[in-house]
Amino acid sequence: MKLPFGVVDADGHINEPEDKIRGYIEGPYSAWKKRIQLGSFFDNTQGGQLGAHGGPGFPTTKDWLKAADEGGMEIVHLFPTTLLAYSQITDPDYLVAVGRAYNNYVHDNWLKASPRFKSVALMPLLDVEESVKEMRRTFTELGYNGVFVAATGFGLLGDKKFDPFWAEAEKLGCPIAIHGGHATAESVRYTKFIQRHTIGFPVSNMMQMMHMCYEGTFEKFPEMKVAFLESGCTWVPYLLDRMDEEWGKRGKWDAPNCKEKPSDYIKSDRVFIHAEAAEQLIPEVIRVLGRNRLVYASDWPHWDNEYPESIEEIWERKDLTSKDKKALLRDNALEFYGSGK
Repeated sequence: MKLPFGVVDADGHINEPEDKIRGYIEGPYSAWKKRIQLGSFFDNTQGGQLGAHGGPGFPTTKDWLKAADEGGMEIVHLFPTTLLAYSQITDPDYLVAVGRAYNNYVHDNWLKASPRFKSVALMPLLDVEESVKEMRRTFTELGYNGVFVAATGFGLLGDKKFDPFWAEAEKLGCPIAIHGGHATAESVRYTKFIQRHTIGFPVSNMMQMMHMCYEGTFEKFPEMKVAFLESGCTWVPYLLDRMDEEWGKRGKWDAPNCKEKPSDYIKSDRVFIHAEAAEQLIPEVIRVLGRNRLVYASDWPHWDNEYPESIEEIWERKDLTSKDKKALLRDNALEFYGSGK
């Protein structure tokens, strides 16, 4: 079906080839032949396939543009696949090298291929100083539209050690995309991938939103733009009520840097949330947060994506106004990433 406007994807993916990424690695690690091994015993690729959309080497830039045309997609903001789990790399110097290699690869092979491709740069947060440098390089020199931070693996993001990173993002006007991941705990051992995948993504983003509110990240950096991606949106009103209640009772002692109700920060015009097409309570989230906070994400070509059907599902909903739908499918992502400027 054809919509009266082009859709803007806040979170699509490439399937980055590790051999080519290794070819971009600089410095002492350039001679390494070892594979960039990430992940665990869980099979999150469904037998080596990215769902119904092909295997190794897929998608190429042509594949993505064809898929974008099929769904009426005007702009796609690209994220990695294997390197979504980049925070599992424990060597800070190697993480910096891998991140820089990935960012250079995407710039040369995707951003130059079509103006419809935009991207977020990978940030090696084990080294905050290097992350600040890489943010500055990719955002101001390479034409990236924001940076990507994993919601798991680097600890809680409201920690003071990350303040220089948030300060640079605010100074540059660089959007921060916090991408949900597999939140785990030593006391929890999942027996199936479906268990971890179901609970981990929303919980990881809940943890980061809570910590950034209580520790004053949004207070200290009032112009910083942040999006919480790939965990849906209907958990947000619950968490806001929960945080406000706790803050009202213990904020004076336990969260002195949180000067306002946590919900006031999240309801501001600088925090964006990814919404899933099938979420029944999207109208309620819009009532709580406002029309201009939710963004659409295809998650294509990952095994669990529902693109382009998800666009049609949103467009045909009777409980959303035409203004709600256009804001969700286009306007809010443009506002967050600044892609329409």
